[in-house]
Amino acid sequence: MKLKDVMTADPPVIEAGARLVDAARLMLERHLTSLPVTEAGRLVGILTDGDLLRRAELETAPEAGWLRGLLAPESSARDFVKTHGRRVSEVMTEEPVTVAEDAPLGEVVALMMKRRFKQLPVTVGDRLAGMIGRLELLTALVDRLAAVKEGEISDQAAETLIRQEITRSNWAPRAGIRVRVADGVAELSGPVFSEAERRAIIVMAENTSGVREVRDGMFFVEPHTGMTFETF
Repeated sequence: MKLKDVMTADPPVIEAGARLVDAARLMLERHLTSLPVTEAGRLVGILTDGDLLRRAELETAPEAGWLRGLLAPESSARDFVKTHGRRVSEVMTEEPVTVAEDAPLGEVVALMMKRRFKQLPVTVGDRLAGMIGRLELLTALVDRLAAVKEGEISDQAAETLIRQEITRSNWAPRAGIRVRVADGVAELSGPVFSEAERRAIIVMAENTSGVREVRDGMFFVEPHTGMTFETF
C-alpha cells in the first residue's frame, strides 16, 4: 500500500493572511483537526486544534509573569502573538514537519507515532499534495479488513501458505508445528514455547486465503524443564 493511495488528496487549505475566525469555522464545518496554510500555492504552515487551545478569548492563555517578561522578552512577545493574534499567520505552526508523496507508508506511520502527530502534510516539493492522518489510516484498515479474500484456493495451497509464513518468521518453532487444512478448516498441532507464539501462529492461519476456521491443537513446552501442558 502506497502513501498516495491512503492520503486525502487536495485537502481544504487556508491562506496565511486569512482571519483566524474563518479558519476556525472551516475546521468546525469540515471536522478538521489540522488545516494546511498556504501562500501563493506554497505550504507555509499548519493550523491545528492544539494551536487554538490556549487563547485569551477562552481565558486559557498562560500568564507570562513579570520575571519571564523581563528575562525573556522576545519569547514572551511571541507567546502574546500566538494567544492574541487574529490572523492565521500569527497563530499557525510555521515550517511544519512534512512527508514526501513517495515516502514509504511504514516510515510515515513510525514518524507519526514517535512525534505523536495526528496528521501530516504530504508534499511534492514545496506544494501540498494531500494530508495523511489517523483517520485516513483507519479508513484504509477498515477497507482491508472488510475486503473479501480474493479467490478461494485449495486446501493444499492453504497449507503451503501457512507453512511458508511460519518458516519466514524469526520467532516461530518452525520444525515442530504441523499444519493440516481440510474443507477450509486449518488444524494446528505441535509444541510452542509461549502463549504469544501460539496466538501469532493462529493469526497466521486465520489470515490465509481459503481458511474459514482454525482449530488449535498446539501444546506448551516449558523451555527449562521440557514439561508439556495441553492448555496455557
